[in-house]
Amino acid sequence: MANSNDYKEIGLNSDQNKNITESSPSSDFDRLEDCNEAEFKGATLSLSPQETSPPELVTASSCEDPNASNGAEGTSGDKRRSSSIRALHSSNVQEFFAVREGALQKAAEQCRPVILENIDGDLRGIWLLTEIDHWDTEKERLLFLTQNSLISLKFDFITLRLLEYQRYALKDFQKIVIGELKYPEKSLMPARNQLGIQCSWSILDQIPASKRWNPWSRDIPWVTYTSHPLFKMDTDEKTNYNIEDFYKTLLNILFPPGGTPVGTESSSCQIVYQPIVIECYAGLAAALHNANELGFFKSRGKVSF
Repeated sequence: MANSNDYKEIGLNSDQNKNITESSPSSDFDRLEDCNEAEFKGATLSLSPQETSPPELVTASSCEDPNASNGAEGTSGDKRRSSSIRALHSSNVQEFFAVREGALQKAAEQCRPVILENIDGDLRGIWLLTEIDHWDTEKERLLFLTQNSLISLKFDFITLRLLEYQRYALKDFQKIVIGELKYPEKSLMPARNQLGIQCSWSILDQIPASKRWNPWSRDIPWVTYTSHPLFKMDTDEKTNYNIEDFYKTLLNILFPPGGTPVGTESSSCQIVYQPIVIECYAGLAAALHNANELGFFKSRGKVSF
């Protein structure tokens, strides 16, 4: 584990941290039980409110914000959307432990040692987003995007402890889909009305039914993210909850303007702008889980989890 002298001041999600080089492999799933015991007094992480400049690959017509009103949409579609808009009311903003002053900075500082410079390269940005698994359950995840890797971390904002994390090598990504999150036509689930990104690898491999229909399976060759609920709130850290800022930075890393793509594999990575279909038809368990935001660390009356 690196010492505190190695951690120089960095500006998270700022323009100077979004230049790219090559890639490294690695994908693991480990626990850092000792990570919370370390103190890094020399580290100062600042969260910048500046927006990321969109890469040349992204255009306004390529991927529109699904939250915007669309006059051309049918009446039935409008009714379905209006009933499912996930607005964050000011009354429950303070229920999220991540909203506490300095919470995101402290989480970033404490989890910083998971970044291995020889594998991951330099840190390019930090976000707090919502991960959607293959069973449509939402989970709060802290994301480290580095020169070569995407690291997804489950951080307990109540006890300020890193619980688990997973590393994805950017060079392994074969397809990236950016678009509105949707359910199949015959699904009974209400429309999400959210923008998302899905990164997949091993796209030619068939997923066994034992994995696809297992809610606890972690061996799924894709990962899906959308904005954190706190993105609705007007704060200086708003960009750190924004899925658009995340995917624009990711595309800049994979395809740097005037530069060399990350690794030979990623140079052939497909970038597709289309709806992301979540295969959930009548997921009662997922609906209850998401409606109560059980995947987020919140204050829930006399208890917090």
